[in-house]
Amino acid sequence: MDSALIVSLSNQMVLRRKMDIIANNLANQSTTAFKREEALFEELTTPVEVRDVEGGEPRTVQVRFVRDWGVIRDLKEGQFVATEAPLDVAIKGEGYFKIATDDGDRYTRNGHFKLDSRGRIVSNEGHPVLSDGGGEILLSPGDEPIKIAGDGTISTRAGIIGRIGVVEFENEGAMRKTGENLYETEEAPIRSTNSKLVQGMLERSNVEPIIEMTQMIEVMRAYQHSSEIIQSSEDMTRRAVQKLGEVKV
Repeated sequence: MDSALIVSLSNQMVLRRKMDIIANNLANQSTTAFKREEALFEELTTPVEVRDVEGGEPRTVQVRFVRDWGVIRDLKEGQFVATEAPLDVAIKGEGYFKIATDDGDRYTRNGHFKLDSRGRIVSNEGHPVLSDGGGEILLSPGDEPIKIAGDGTISTRAGIIGRIGVVEFENEGAMRKTGENLYETEEAPIRSTNSKLVQGMLERSNVEPIIEMTQMIEVMRAYQHSSEIIQSSEDMTRRAVQKLGEVKV
């Protein structure tokens, strides 16, 4: 297969991957505390032997390919929006809330919490929010008004109820998404010392729609350019076959 065709096809594959990531960012621009992602690629070179003219001396050229290496997450803090809901909490600075799920502990920056029928503070999906000691946080009927301090301490007219746990990780970028805006990691969590909780606020997604739309247009143009190269290569091959068919033996 023609080197130009191979390079163009590999380029189209990574462009489609980049388009998928951009589309996912745009779809989550309203998701609380969502962190935008970006495709990360690497260049691969491979030696290819070519001849400038038929019967000429062969020479080696380096053909460059693009490979999808992975995805990086933009950990920049999103803007805060006021909700005035007593169980809405935003993390200012580094850190994650610790959430208990059926599959084990998970982590999130989405602080849109509520009370379930048992009086537990839970995530929007119903998973218990864990305290700094690793236990569930329970409130009794009539425990109002609910106050959450900057260090996560929860208090009502009955006194201090507990403290919401906020943890950090040495390699935050290695955390993997598991759905429901939750993350998992094999790293041991470290109690956060560089964060502050803000009650009645939620962190918005850090996706900038204008930037994503601009990148989407650039990807579409690059994909179209690759398609034109592939079409040109196919046209050249077709014309060569036609010429060969016209040769009289």
